[in-house]
Amino acid sequence: MRSFYLIILLLMVLPETHGAENGTSGHGSDFIAAELQRTRFDPDSAVSVSIAAPRDYVFDFLSARLDEYADGAAALRFDHTGSASTGRLGRGSLRMTTMDNGETLAQRFLLFTAPTEFAYYTNMELSTLSVPLDYSITRYSLNETNYENTELSVTVSYQASSKLFAFIVRRAFNSALRRDFERAANIIAEKYKDESAE
Repeated sequence: MRSFYLIILLLMVLPETHGAENGTSGHGSDFIAAELQRTRFDPDSAVSVSIAAPRDYVFDFLSARLDEYADGAAALRFDHTGSASTGRLGRGSLRMTTMDNGETLAQRFLLFTAPTEFAYYTNMELSTLSVPLDYSITRYSLNETNYENTELSVTVSYQASSKLFAFIVRRAFNSALRRDFERAANIIAEKYKDESAE
């Protein structure tokens, strides 16, 4: 998702206050629960795309094969120590994405209801990718319109460390989100077609 990196590059030139303006240095469970609800009713960004693949396939691909559709993602590993589904991907699992440059993104699954919905919290304190974002929470909702077509809705709540640049960040994020998931939809559809033919 090259446009994601353009946002990251933009954010890197912004002042990095990490909560100095809003008084938050960490995020407790109540805050995260409230922001997860906000992804449903008042997200900062939202996009919907149609994917030519069954819902089960799309759900598994989006949750467990990020490195195959996210531009710049080199490797993926999971820690299921805190998972509600013992030893496998579920609510509480930690997804660690290693980027091409060696930096990492840490994402803790908050919801995992296969094949209809999942959400994760990107923990910037555990991540080594340095950007002036306090947090982001992303929710994926999947509806099957027919056996080989899925409607995907992605909603995100996030906060830039600097309120001064929040409007710029939101505009850039909205534009990039659509491009990235349209690209992902094409990749997933092609992978499904190829794997179904095997």
